[in-house]
Order: sequence, then C-alpha cells, then structure tokens
Amino acid sequence: MLNTQISKLPTKPASDQCWKLIEDGATVIDVRSPQEFASGHLPQAINVPLDSLDAWLHKVENRQQVFVLYCGAGIRAQKGCDILKANGLECVINGGALKDLLCCQPKR
Repeated sequence: MLNTQISKLPTKPASDQCWKLIEDGATVIDVRSPQEFASGHLPQAINVPLDSLDAWLHKVENRQQVFVLYCGAGIRAQKGCDILKANGLECVINGGALKDLLCCQPKR
C-alpha cells in the first residue's frame, strides 16, 4: 500500500504527504550529525548521519520498507535518498527540512 502511495507522489512531496507516509509506517531517518540530532528531532526518527548512511543501509532487512529522510534544509536528505536508491532501496522520500516537517505535524 505504501509503495502505491509513493508512486503517486511528486519528486519532492509536501510535508503533509510525508506525514501521511510516516503515519502509515514509514521509517524516519534524520541524516544530520549526532550533535544536530541531539538539539532536536522528530520523536520517531532514527539518526543515521549522511556520512555513515552507506554502511548503515547494508543492515536494512526489508528492502521494500518506505523511508522518509530529512535534515536541516533538505540537501543532505536528497543526497541520502540518492545513496539509498543507488543501493537498491526504491521507496525513499526526501522529507526536506526538519522545520518544514515540524510546522505541518498533525495534531494529536
């Protein structure tokens, strides 16, 4: 189901579309440095700094899992998406900047 949702998304989906994927079970990856991550992050995010993403991706068991990546401005997230896609992970979305995701976070 998530793969179907992804195929219909534009290249850079809006933050609210990213939240729909997150609510539906996407893995959220913060590709910023550990120091940036410690200063604030999405509660469901895991920290995989961009420079260690290549080593981390070999631990991914479910290659069909949906991943939403974010960073400070979206540039590192795009680089992370490129790395994951180049290594066979197709369900990868650039969530953009943390601040953009935070401002569109659904109210609970």
